[in-house]
Amino acid sequence: MNSKKYPLPSFLSGTCTVETYEKWLEKRGDEIRKRDLARGKPFALTCQVAFYKQKIHEAVANSGGIDPYTGETLRWDLIGTWYEERAKTFDRAFFLLPTVDHTDPEAAVLDFEICSWLVNTCKNLLNPNEFVAFCGKVVEYRK
Repeated sequence: MNSKKYPLPSFLSGTCTVETYEKWLEKRGDEIRKRDLARGKPFALTCQVAFYKQKIHEAVANSGGIDPYTGETLRWDLIGTWYEERAKTFDRAFFLLPTVDHTDPEAAVLDFEICSWLVNTCKNLLNPNEFVAFCGKVVEYRK
């Protein structure tokens, strides 16, 4: 069975079920909207969870299943297995867990990208250009 509203991207076929994917979409959409509301993001006041889910689904489809910063294949089999206790241990097994990140945390519009948990943790509040510039400084210094 495949969802008509949120069809499973082809790269997820055999990796996770439609049910797991839709549950993940629902949870991510709800949690991110609540966080955006708490942070006073104007679009969170006018957008419902369904819009968040649609934007996340688009980001998943656009990702092709890989991290846009490292090119690594994300571990889609891990979605729905994360819980906050693991965050406290910085569990390396979850470095390639797909996460939803605002493309630009300061943007006035809702736009997401999918990246690994490790990249998302490192990127934190930087926009893509700032993050790449920062990584370039690290690489340059380490030479």
